[in-house]
Amino acid sequence: MAHTGPHERFALHFEFTAQINGSPDTIFDLLADMPNYGRWLPGSSAYGGTVNVTPYPVRLGTTYLDAGPVEKPGEVTEFARPHRIGFHHVVQIRRPFATDVDARVRYTLEPKDGGTFVTRDLDLGMDLRGLLMLARPLLVVAFRRENSRTLACLKAFVERASAVTDRGTA
Repeated sequence: MAHTGPHERFALHFEFTAQINGSPDTIFDLLADMPNYGRWLPGSSAYGGTVNVTPYPVRLGTTYLDAGPVEKPGEVTEFARPHRIGFHHVVQIRRPFATDVDARVRYTLEPKDGGTFVTRDLDLGMDLRGLLMLARPLLVVAFRRENSRTLACLKAFVERASAVTDRGTA
């Protein structure tokens, strides 16, 4: 965590990882199929679906809106199938207070032990002033929870699909 100046701007970095029993291609394709995230990522208090994905199929420069209780307009900033995909979006928090959080997410997919080691890096920039500084620990907890949930949902979906495929070929 780094304090970056007198205006209470903070930069935070988090890393979330999972070993997933699935190929990098399969996982990358799920991450890149943004309009269909609902297949593997149920809605939450922070996420309600991805809409307005343009152009589609997703590629470098594609823009989107993560909708729901908290809107996040964004853009695909990295697209190297099947190894890396990155996103930049602005988290527009409006209740119980108004602030924007700059978020950059980068997935790195590495073949490992017959599956894929997935790293989800999250970089946040927050400009919190006055009483909003008191909200910083709550924001950190919420971002950690949602990012952990996202990776857990991805893992569960891929591994369920893999188990079904394995049973079908056995």
